[in-house]
Order: sequence, then C-alpha cells, then structure tokens
Amino acid sequence: MRIQRLDPLVAQRIAAGEVIERPASVVRELVDNALDAGSSEIIVSLEEGGLREIQVIDNGTGIQSDDLPLLCESHATSKVRELDDLYHITSMGFRGEALYSIAAVSRITIQSSYRGERAHQITVDNGVRGEVEAGGPPLGTIVTVENLFAELPARRQFLKRPATEATMARQLLIQKALAFPSISFRFIQDGKLRLHLEPNCARGRVIDVLALNQPIVEGEMVELSDTNDRFSLYAVASKPSLFRSDRSHIKIYVNGRPVDEYSLVQAVTYGYGEQLPGGSFPYCYLFITVDPTLVDFNIHPTKREVKLRNKAEIHHQVVEMIKGQVKRAIPRLVPQPSPYQEGELFTPAAASHVRSKAPAYTPERQSSQPIDPQWFEKAREILGENKGTSVRTYDEIAWMQQETGEEIKYLGQAFNLFLIAEKGDELYLVDQHAAHERLIFDQVRTKALSQNLLVPLTFEVERDVSDYLKVNIDVYLNLGIKIEEKEDLLWQLVAIPALYKSVEEEVVSFIKENTGDVAEVEKGLWAIVACHSAIRQGDTIEGHLAMDLLQKVFALDEPVCPHGRTFVVRLTKGELIKAVGR
Repeated sequence: MRIQRLDPLVAQRIAAGEVIERPASVVRELVDNALDAGSSEIIVSLEEGGLREIQVIDNGTGIQSDDLPLLCESHATSKVRELDDLYHITSMGFRGEALYSIAAVSRITIQSSYRGERAHQITVDNGVRGEVEAGGPPLGTIVTVENLFAELPARRQFLKRPATEATMARQLLIQKALAFPSISFRFIQDGKLRLHLEPNCARGRVIDVLALNQPIVEGEMVELSDTNDRFSLYAVASKPSLFRSDRSHIKIYVNGRPVDEYSLVQAVTYGYGEQLPGGSFPYCYLFITVDPTLVDFNIHPTKREVKLRNKAEIHHQVVEMIKGQVKRAIPRLVPQPSPYQEGELFTPAAASHVRSKAPAYTPERQSSQPIDPQWFEKAREILGENKGTSVRTYDEIAWMQQETGEEIKYLGQAFNLFLIAEKGDELYLVDQHAAHERLIFDQVRTKALSQNLLVPLTFEVERDVSDYLKVNIDVYLNLGIKIEEKEDLLWQLVAIPALYKSVEEEVVSFIKENTGDVAEVEKGLWAIVACHSAIRQGDTIEGHLAMDLLQKVFALDEPVCPHGRTFVVRLTKGELIKAVGR
C-alpha cells in the first residue's frame, strides 16, 4: 500500500482516541475547563453511563461569542500563547486538544454567557461544525455531549456497562473535588443526585470524601504541612492507629492535579516507618504546590504523568514532614468500646468523634435470658463438652465402630462414579467425587500459604460487593487470598494458595457473589475449591490412587461431604445374602 495523506476526519478521530478513552475522559476535560473558568459550582450529569449524554454545567466567567467557532478547532486554546508558556502552566487545561477530540467522536453543544452578557451556542456533530446561534444560560457555561462513540462502534464495545462507566466518572469528579475544596460539586446519574460535596476546608473535604463509603473518625485524621522557597507541602493523613492493607488511599496531587508518582507514595510510607504494622499503609492525601517552572505536565494528554526537577528534594521533605509531625499515640491500658462495627476505618480509641453524617452502629438491646432455651446445651455440645448425650443414627454408629485394623480391598469402579471396597464382612460404595471433595476440603482449611499469580485476574463487582470487600478484605487475606482494589468497582486477584491454582476463575466468581459473615465465606470458599478440584463423576481412577483415597476416607470420623451429604453406602455380607434369597 502506498503512503497517502489521511482524510482529515479520520486523522481527527485517531488523534481523539489518545485523549478521549471513555465517558470519564470527557468529564475530566470539561471539569478542567470549568475550573479554569473560575467556577464556584460545577454540576456533572450522565445518562446511560455517559454514552447517551454527558452534561457539565458551571457558573464560571463563560466564553465570548466570537470565540465559540474556535472552541472545537485543533490546538485552539486561551491558556498558552508561546512555547515558553508551557513552562509556566497554572491552568488545568492548556493543550487545546480536549474539545477538538470530544467533537470528533460525539455531538457536542456548547452554550455560554460571558460575564452575564447575552448567551450564544454552537454545535459540532462528529467533526462537522454548525453556526453560532443565540441561546444559553444567563451565567456560565453548559456543555452537552451526546452519543459518544456512536460512529465508532469498535470503541464502544470495549467500554464497561453504563453503571460502571458512571462510577468511573463519579470517581474522577471526586479526585477533582479533593484538590478544590472551596468549590461545590454535584454528580447526577440518570436523573438522580449521586454526589453532593459542599464547599469545605481541605481537611473537611478529605473527610467528606472518605465518609461517602465508610464510617469516619475525624480525630484520627491530622493535618501536616511544611514549606520552603521552592515548594510547599500539605497533607491530610491518618494517625498510626488507623491503617489499611494497601496503598489505595495514598493520593498525590501536584499543583492541583492528581498524579501517578510512585516515588512520592513511597516517601509517605517511609515517613510512617515502623509506626505501622508490617504490610500496612496509611491514609494520606498529599498536596504539593511547586513553582510551575520546576514541573512539566506536558507528557501525556491525561496529565497524570509529571516530571519534577526537584523530586529528590520533595521526596526527602515528605519523609521528614511525616516523621516529625505524625506521632504514635500512647495506647490505652483499658480498651474503649466502639460505637460501630469494625470496618475499613475502624479505630476503637476514637469512637467518640464519629461524624454525624456517618451512620453510627448501635448494638441491638439484648435480653437478659437467652432467646433459645436450649442455648447452653447447644453451646456445650459445640464446644465438645457434651458429646455423650448427642443422638446418632445407626449408620453413624456403625461407621464409628468399624474395625480400623482390617485390610481394605479395592475391588474397582462402578459406572466411573463409585469406588467399591471390601472390608471385613462389609461392602462399601464410595462416591468418588464427594469423598475426594471432603478430603480436599479438610486440606484447604489448614493450608493458607499464598503464591502470587503471574498475571493478576481483574474482575468487576457490584457496589454492595465492593463495599463489603473494602471492609472485609482481611477475611480473604487470612485465607491466603490477596485481592486489591484497582479502581472503583474493579478488583484484582493477586495471590492465592497453591491448592487454588486450578480454580482461580471459580474463586473470582465466589468473591463476586458473596457478602456473608466470616464463617460463611470461609466454609463456602473451601467448599467451592474442594468441589472444583475434586475427581469428577465419570473420571477413571488408577488402582493405587483409588486405594490411597479409600484409606483416607476410612480414617475420617464421619463420611460427610462439605455439603452435608453422606458419600458412603454400606452393605453387610448378611444383607447381601438375604437380598439374593440364600
């Protein structure tokens, strides 16, 4: 194929793909423009996850009508004039690519009133620009994006379901809100208000955001600060008594932008040092203000990558700030009761400072007498103090009284379903799948050493499951299963015990569907692993393997599978003789 110049529309859509990946990308760019316009209130509304419509409303200075035709042109911007301006960036947007890219893959309508003057509007439909017309809000700007990627079906098929796309957009708005606490932010999803962050101080905004998903103890979050001639540091961070099992709540902002900078995340963890238990991480929202000449955001359109000329100096100062200002509290000799259930932000020492917005947990009033009159007897039986009084069936007694010293003779398989064995004057039919399942079940209960997966498994969950996992992540960790939140509603399976290696997908399916108590999760997961790892109905078993399985089965106290079914059929010699009429 000969080299040829691309059609301008094709080139426009190719370029747009680097800037606009999904609805959240549109929200990011439009909110940045609203922030640059000096808005004190920003409203974001999505329909069908943003695929049908995205609307961003602000009360900023607006856009002059003469500038409207240039809005969706390539590299048209009001924020940069010369090359040198790139090294003095103070605005959120500056590349002049956002509206151009959005207009290439959707129908976009921009309505604006410049400083309260008569409003005007313009529409660009997948790269085709309309005329400037009268109409719009009396103040500020309304940008409406419709039918995103409608003419790019290949791009649409890689998007997640609408609810997940909306959640990603909401999460991005929260990121912006953390950096601009004095601004009001609202998020509307399919006509319903899903988020409203009122203006607040920096610390208050962080606590408001954390309180969206978990009980918050204000007293456990402290403010840190440090400054010099080249940069200033401000952080809202947790005391050492409050921690997590992952780094997901260590957030770094540089000049108001959320950035991915691992060395600064590392600096935060170094600052806490040994004040936190091994494998634990703090909550820390770090805001760095640095001279624009010392930072470069012009690396990628998303602006999450950053180059800092004095990164080593900032790293050192972050470590020292945290070391010097975060102090370990002296533990109380008498534990104080907590007014709410243990969760992601559980801390018993500061229970009296629960925010009024967070739902406090109040234990149900207990009766002075057990509800169940047999409660004490049942408890004693469970604890093994009353075994002699329990009632057992004839078959259970017969199994318990079997002669363990007698030789087991393996006779073969029946229907590739039962193992047939002779022992003394009795014949046994053993369900091969259920028996193997029980043995694996007993094994997985005692072995929880985990191994990292070469490629973590990523999976999406519903909101209630995600909330459950955040609070109960240690339940799985105690089972040797390590999961991490990658982004909102998106999780990863990172490590599992060696015995689970063949059933990773089943483990993921279980995690996605279960939100029970600890005992239910443990038993359910063990049962799932055992069931899917066990010999199947229809499998042919070699003689020595069958014999090994039978020996382990006859060593059990009771031949019951994890689901509660007896998997052994016992026939005596006398019963068989009687059956044939001899």
